[in-house]
Amino acid sequence: MAGVIYALNGTPLHEGHSGWRTLRDGTQTQGGITNSLVKVPSPGRPGYRPAPSTYTEQIMVLVVRTPRDRLEELLALCDAATVISRVGDSTKEAAIEIASAIPSGSAVYDAVFDVTITVVIYEGAWRDVDAVTVGPTSVTTPTQAFTMLDDIGAPVFDMDVFIRGVFDEFTLTDSGGSWLKTTREFTPQASDRGLLYVGATKKAFLAMESNPWVPVSDASQYIDVSANGGFRLTPELVSGNPANRRVALSLVTLAQTSTTLRVRAKRRYRMN
Repeated sequence: MAGVIYALNGTPLHEGHSGWRTLRDGTQTQGGITNSLVKVPSPGRPGYRPAPSTYTEQIMVLVVRTPRDRLEELLALCDAATVISRVGDSTKEAAIEIASAIPSGSAVYDAVFDVTITVVIYEGAWRDVDAVTVGPTSVTTPTQAFTMLDDIGAPVFDMDVFIRGVFDEFTLTDSGGSWLKTTREFTPQASDRGLLYVGATKKAFLAMESNPWVPVSDASQYIDVSANGGFRLTPELVSGNPANRRVALSLVTLAQTSTTLRVRAKRRYRMN
C-alpha cells in the first residue's frame, strides 16, 4: 500500500519487522463530513427550520495482511489501541475505539490472514497532539478582536480560556456566535488573578497569572455559556477562502486594568 501509513498506539500497521501489510482493497480512511441534523417542523409551512447540528463519529476500515505467527500480536495491539496516527506526521492523532478486528479464512494451513480492523474515531476529527497556547494578549479597549488557530478545520469545545486582571464583567463571542460571559461583576483581590474557564467540563475557577491553567478555587457561579453545546471555537473562512481558516473572537469588557486574554486549545481537523 503506497501513501499514508497508519499506526495504532504508535505501532505502524505496515512495516517489515512484523510482516504486516496494509492492503488497498477494503481499506477506507476518508471520513469526510457526517452531520447529525436536528429538524424542527413548522405547522403550515413547507420543509423544516434547521436547529444547531453536530458532526458524528467517523469510521475507518483498515485491512492488514499478517503472517500466521504475527496474528495474535496484531489482535493484541487492536485490543489495546486508544489512538490512531499517521506515520511521518507527529502533529496529529485521533482518539479511537476498535469496533472489531476480524481475520479472514479459517483453513488450518493458511500462512497469512487478512484482518479487517474497524476503527471508530468517536470525536469525529483529528486533533493536535500538542495544545496551542495563544497569549497573553493585553486587553486595552472595551471591545477587542482576536484571531488565532490558523488552519483549524472543525469546532473545538474543550479549550481553556484565562482572563486576568480587572475587567468587571466580560462577554467572549466566537466566529460561530457561541458565547462565554460573566453573570456578575468579578473583582479579583490582586491584578495577577483571573478567571479560568475549562471547556472540557464547562466549569470556571479562580486562577493565577503565574500558573493560569491550574484551578485555585471554584468560580463557576460567575460564568454562563450559550446553549446548544456551550462555548466553542468555530472555524471561519477568511474572505470566503476555504484554504484560509481561523478562529475569530470578540471580547467585550467593562474595565481594562492589567487585563489579558489567553486561550489554550488542540485544533480539530476534518477526517481525510
